[in-house]
Amino acid sequence: MATYQDDDNEYSPINAKMILRLMSWLKPYRWLYVLGALSGVVSILLELITPEFMRRIADEALPNRDPGEIIRLSLYWGGAMLLSLLFDAIQVGATRRCGEKVINDFRLAIFAQLQRLSMSFYDRTKLGRIITRGTSDMDALREPVVSGVNTVAFSALMMVGAAAMIYHTDWRLFLAIAWLAPVMTYCNHIYREKIGAQYQIARAGYSSVAANLAENVVGVRVVNAFNRQDENLEKFNELQVQNTRNNVEVANISGIYQPFLEFIKFIGQVIILAYGGALVMSGKLTAGQVIKVFFYWDFYMRPTINMGNFYNVLMAAMASCERIFGLIDLIPDLVDRPGAKPLPRITGHVVFDHVTFGYNADRPVLHDLSLEIPAGKTYALVGATGSGKSSTVSLLARFYEFQNGRILVDGQDIRDATVESLHKQMGLVLQSNYLFTGTILDNIRYARPDSSDEDVYAAAKSLGLHETFVSLADGYHTTVGERGSSVSLGLRQLICFTRVLVANPSIFLLDEATSSIDTVTEMKVQTALEKLVQGRTTIIVAHRLSTIVKADCIVVLEHGKIIEKGTHSELVAAKGHYANLYERFVAQTS
Repeated sequence: MATYQDDDNEYSPINAKMILRLMSWLKPYRWLYVLGALSGVVSILLELITPEFMRRIADEALPNRDPGEIIRLSLYWGGAMLLSLLFDAIQVGATRRCGEKVINDFRLAIFAQLQRLSMSFYDRTKLGRIITRGTSDMDALREPVVSGVNTVAFSALMMVGAAAMIYHTDWRLFLAIAWLAPVMTYCNHIYREKIGAQYQIARAGYSSVAANLAENVVGVRVVNAFNRQDENLEKFNELQVQNTRNNVEVANISGIYQPFLEFIKFIGQVIILAYGGALVMSGKLTAGQVIKVFFYWDFYMRPTINMGNFYNVLMAAMASCERIFGLIDLIPDLVDRPGAKPLPRITGHVVFDHVTFGYNADRPVLHDLSLEIPAGKTYALVGATGSGKSSTVSLLARFYEFQNGRILVDGQDIRDATVESLHKQMGLVLQSNYLFTGTILDNIRYARPDSSDEDVYAAAKSLGLHETFVSLADGYHTTVGERGSSVSLGLRQLICFTRVLVANPSIFLLDEATSSIDTVTEMKVQTALEKLVQGRTTIIVAHRLSTIVKADCIVVLEHGKIIEKGTHSELVAAKGHYANLYERFVAQTS
């Protein structure tokens, strides 16, 4: 099973296996790349012949004082360059179009993978790091994917072609500057090692900044409530200062290497002009040949310098590529078993059969839990924080895989059913009351996108909430804002309740569903719940005990074990743990 390493500090150099895998994503668009590659080759070949026109002008047209020949050769030169630019434009257009399609495929693959991953992945991975996989990591990957193959291939072709033309023009000039190539190769090796390690450090610093920023944005209400703005700003500044230092170090390394390449280019030019000039004066070479070699040296060094710049981009991309593929390769902790079948329409008879579960297998949260919930009954889970109430609900919803035991629905082990078919028959209201950007109507319809407006209205009316929604300024078309920030906590709860009812599930899971509702709204919800639970299996997790006094059975949990079970009146009469909880609740609300 693939594991996801949420560690950006490990140095990972460029490797052929990673690049080949990246290139495999180009396969669906290979004909676009072929078009771009052929156009690029033609463009380079046309460019490589242009110095010959300069040589002929210098060696033939100018000495003969033939204006017509000068004009003719200049037109040929200009025509070759125009054709080269035309084919280069075709190459750029084709490869960029192909590259952007590949980037789009990557984004879709990342999003689809994030939809598949289990809740345990989100428990252990920071939000900021998840977001950077689809944003900054994809941005870092864009340039290599869009033009990386062509940059390497065309640069190599230009360098080989230019070197061959220098040798063909004059072997003496070729040998005079050939020693510069191994010098550049050695220095490039040193540069790759230093810049590679530093890019990994820089990316790790950026991820820390992004994670800290996301954490503070999500928790902005808590930040303001406890006046932590100054402390958080100080922490963010520390991370950002370190991030800046990391990026400055990258710039310093590049700032040394790039001028070094320009210096190598300058040395070559000096050698060509000095030695070439001596050969011209001795009659062993023409001025046009020296000019021709001078331009071919420029052709040779230009892709060399470009490759140096591209290597910076490639090193940034490799770190991102490793993390992106690490995410895509990650196998969810919870997947359908081989041979799992869709669950038929259920009545909702639920059995927890000696279930043991821990988010960390070494530290169980539920210990040998056994509980039977008859179809159509309402069971309430009560207990202190950490007693295992929400974990019990999460296991039934198959958000996590339990270590031992079985959970049966209508006699069938839920692990033998497809997760999708199970979720389609469950309705879940969480304590976070998450709403998506859009209108109230959009959010209610989220559970069943094909539901009509009338279906939504009918669900709201059955809960007694239709007038509440209609009374808003824009009615059902009221915008809820990001994460529901434009509406009250109580209204968010009511929207979530209506959303569940539209889905018409056989099992309701209500996790702290009324923990943030005011008294007036709670009365509305309580009345609606009495209608909702009829004929449906309902499991309620609540601290507000007033919402569960009419439950068919109340289960009291402590440290992952059932310590009491019975109706409200039975448990109060028993004067046990539940009776003490209820007594304190009444005292706090009176």
